[in-house]
Amino acid sequence: MSVNLQTPIDYLKGVGPNRADLLRSELKINTYQDLINLFPNRYIDRTRYFKISELQQNSAEMQVIGEITGFKEVAQKRAKRLVATFRDETGTMELVWFRGQKWIRESLKTKTPYVIFGKTNWYNGKFSMPHPDIELVAEHDKNLRSAMQAIYPSTEKLNNKGISNRVMGKIMQQLFLDTKGQFAETLPQNTLDELRLISKSEALFNVHFPKNQELLSKAQFRLKFEELFYIQLQLILKNLINKSKIKGHIFDKVGRYFNTFYKDHLPFELTNAQKRVLKEIRSDLGSNAQMNRLLQGDVGSGKTIVAFMSMLMGLDNGFQCCLMAPTEILSVQHYNGLLELCKPLNISIKLLTGSSKTSERREIHESLENGDLQILVGTHALLEDKVKFKNLGLAIIDEQHRFGVKQRAKLWKKGSPESSTQSPPRSSPREDAKSVLKKYATARPSTYGLMKELQQKNKKNSTEAERILWEHLRAKKLDTKFRRQHIIDEFIVDFVSIEKNLVIEVDGGYHNTEAQKEIDELRTAILNDLGFEVIRFTNEQVIGDIDKTVESIANKLKSLPHGEIRGASLPPHILVMTATPIPRTLAMSVYGDLDISVIDELPAGRKPIKTVHRYDTNRLKVFRFMKDEIAKGRQVYVVYPLIQESEVLDYKDLMDGYESISREFPPDGSGPTYQISIVHGKMKPADKEYEMQRFARGETQIMVATTVIEVGVNVPNASVMVIESAERFGLSQLHQLRGRVGRGAEQSYCILMTSFKLSSDSKTRLETMVKSNDGFEIAEVDLKLRGPGDIMGTQQSGVLNLRIADLVKDKDILQHARYTAKSILKTDPTLALPEHQMILNTYREMSKFRNIWNYIS
Repeated sequence: MSVNLQTPIDYLKGVGPNRADLLRSELKINTYQDLINLFPNRYIDRTRYFKISELQQNSAEMQVIGEITGFKEVAQKRAKRLVATFRDETGTMELVWFRGQKWIRESLKTKTPYVIFGKTNWYNGKFSMPHPDIELVAEHDKNLRSAMQAIYPSTEKLNNKGISNRVMGKIMQQLFLDTKGQFAETLPQNTLDELRLISKSEALFNVHFPKNQELLSKAQFRLKFEELFYIQLQLILKNLINKSKIKGHIFDKVGRYFNTFYKDHLPFELTNAQKRVLKEIRSDLGSNAQMNRLLQGDVGSGKTIVAFMSMLMGLDNGFQCCLMAPTEILSVQHYNGLLELCKPLNISIKLLTGSSKTSERREIHESLENGDLQILVGTHALLEDKVKFKNLGLAIIDEQHRFGVKQRAKLWKKGSPESSTQSPPRSSPREDAKSVLKKYATARPSTYGLMKELQQKNKKNSTEAERILWEHLRAKKLDTKFRRQHIIDEFIVDFVSIEKNLVIEVDGGYHNTEAQKEIDELRTAILNDLGFEVIRFTNEQVIGDIDKTVESIANKLKSLPHGEIRGASLPPHILVMTATPIPRTLAMSVYGDLDISVIDELPAGRKPIKTVHRYDTNRLKVFRFMKDEIAKGRQVYVVYPLIQESEVLDYKDLMDGYESISREFPPDGSGPTYQISIVHGKMKPADKEYEMQRFARGETQIMVATTVIEVGVNVPNASVMVIESAERFGLSQLHQLRGRVGRGAEQSYCILMTSFKLSSDSKTRLETMVKSNDGFEIAEVDLKLRGPGDIMGTQQSGVLNLRIADLVKDKDILQHARYTAKSILKTDPTLALPEHQMILNTYREMSKFRNIWNYIS
């Protein structure tokens, strides 16, 4: 029987139910496929055998051949330890076990040759090795072995339950024996030849059992390339399908609003970068596809004016627009800035946040639905069900990484009906089905062709539950014709009745995960928007009680009018903005399905911010500098990492800092007097806004705050940013905070205050900040220091769950992979050529378990 890599791990010899449960819970290993893709963390050279007389006093990992001459138990405070004397022809040493003594005594024999491996200790003039890997020489010689021993990811629980690295190695050996080391190739021969890649089977063997460093390097390169290639292939295909399948409103006019603003009210000359980005956005909005564009721009680069001018294009074409920001402070800031731009154009604009009063909300809801309100700015409050637009054409999301997928999907659903007139009643189900198929097939033949191939594959690989349900549906006992594995826009659905607009989905076991449930919700939401009802059953429901399942479908059909036409809506165009520069490698892998625009120059007249690093001992000089700047009429930010003193972290806290600054900058006295604002995340929104406005109006000279002012405060008169305990912040945060100053014409300064105790990473961060104002350069350093997972944050966790590749170390491989994927799809967009058949097959397999058909940006 051929080995199926989707076989549960329980069935592999040497695993069994108990170990399988542990491997599932601790390492997420469910199948043979998961095990083969458990790649080693590191390797140990097992080519050399040491004599006891050659051991060094450096706690290194050593391998020795010898015999056990005897055992003894040694009393300790709480328990006993087992000690064995081990010898070879050059001397003796001790082997020590602190647990599992009974099994050791029963399993190990004296005067029998063993190979031991582990870290050596030197104590009381003698070498010892605690809990060594120990193996009979005869077994050692005949085992599948490599010169370099793989060390696999593990957990404390696995080790405590006896699943050591040696056990993992034996389990992996068994898998290779079962499969005979033969694995299906996933890359075409011409790609292997062009990049001089070894085969998939060679790569997997040599990554788990490398014979030497050269073969290991070749294996790692091949597997890293493959992983990154398929990520890029999915993202590029997703982008192609987005553009071909998801229609968008056509903004074909550049009219009065845009032209009047550009000619008469533009507050400054646009940079060449801003003009380029506006041209890219205009091109998207004028096509027949939904725009899905990421706008990157460093702090102060002028993203907001680009966003506003994009909204003017929407208004010129009769559509409403919205801008959603993650915090109330930021949304208020956006609103105030846009309000000033809207006034001379007589554009209606409102703000909606969690703090909006009921009467304000009622007025906003009404003016949105009747179309009087043209632009709405707000927080998550925009996503409430009561917020209904008459014709939303453009949605702008600021700092989108702070929003979850479900939230972005809700914004997607607030699209407006198609601008074309409603379709006439359907003449017959058969004619309607033909017209629907024609519509799908002509949208983009190449993409449709790929989906047709996927459709045929799905039909051949139906699950038992799908086959049982199809037998009942095809019998037409429900007086309705159903189609199976049918293409509806960007989806292939399990079953559909076109005449009743009803989709039936049968969910397998992998639909139980939180990630998959979220994907299913999005899929259902989009199908609803396309005019289809969706009902779902699990495999167990269908197989366990098919009669009840069919009865549920019958009841649903009765509730649906025959030939009903539902108001399908088009999603709004999406423009995603971020002031957090994203390293190129990360952008290619996380946002590779979006079109990316970059504003890479600052407006004319902006002076670079001077950044310096000062220690706590220089505090009096820093206070003196602050007073000099205030005397010139400037304002100062002082930012702290914590609100209240921490017992664990020895950092300056906000309250303590506020008191010391109040003493140094008194509100009254014989000399200069000062006013101080204080803002932190635990304050009520109204109190925060009051303090912010006092500072913005110049009524206070110093703003003492936590990172709540990281985004959203625009005070051109503020020229000094003092960041206390700067070692506590990440590079991205430091750069964002620094961007709060330097917004006026005067020279601005950022002072990084720290103690003398600094880690190596902290020193690197501070040095980077002092020498560079380039957000993209800073982001690259941040990526190296923190890795992609930390930079993306918790809401994006899992986006880059790479098995073997590393975005920091392997950016050259990533660029090769993206270039190769683009080249293949350029010549063969449907992957129909014979030489690309294995790519298509692999892609299909991945589509079963991964979120390829996820179209929310």
